[in-house]
Amino acid sequence: MKRGKTWRQANPTDPSFSPETSPFFHLSRLIGLYHLRMDAHLKPIGMDVPRWRVINILHERECATISEIADLAVIRVSTMTKLIYRMENESLVTTAIAPHDGRVTEVRLTDKGRNALEKVRAKASLIFERAFHNVDDAEIRSLMDLTRKIYDNIY
Repeated sequence: MKRGKTWRQANPTDPSFSPETSPFFHLSRLIGLYHLRMDAHLKPIGMDVPRWRVINILHERECATISEIADLAVIRVSTMTKLIYRMENESLVTTAIAPHDGRVTEVRLTDKGRNALEKVRAKASLIFERAFHNVDDAEIRSLMDLTRKIYDNIY
């Protein structure tokens, strides 16, 4: 593995380190801007990024526990619990105590939640197309591979 000047400057212990040399600074800016844009598009349909994450996760699974959803969304369980119960009050999800463990709450997407997913995907597509209009498949795959690798290293 080749580690040169870029790697050194990206390390906070290097004297030449700055936000501009930090991949995490750029990733944070990217995610922050993505959230701002998504929230602006989602607010008119009564949704936001955290709800988008939850309905996407539940779309992939018939049922998931609050802890599983929190882990996949990288959100504290206490924060996710509050969000899930708000979403239940909005009839986007249902919750039930797991039959195998009374301490575990299972969450399922409702028909209203599935309908919201389609609306959110349409809005998310607008942001995706803007963000990736000049990025090819190989670059997207490389970005996904690299971000997964970094995530796994930190996890």
